Amino acid sequence: MRRMRKDTALSVRIPGRLKTQLEHVARKESRTLSQICEALLSGGLEAYKTEGSTYLQRLLAPPRSGG
Repeated sequence: MRRMRKDTALSVRIPGRLKTQLEHVARKESRTLSQICEALLSGGLEAYKTEGSTYLQRLLAPPRSGG
């Protein structure tokens, strides 16, 4: 993976449970929270480039009720 110059900041508000899960992954992988978020965002963008809006629809679809 090519290293990109980091020249801007992005601030988002997320649920506390999501941040906790991301922090857990960062600790497990011996990485910073920023590195994990960047990797997941990059991976998601690549999936979007491949699948298009189908990718987002799958992620953003309301949860199905099991039964």
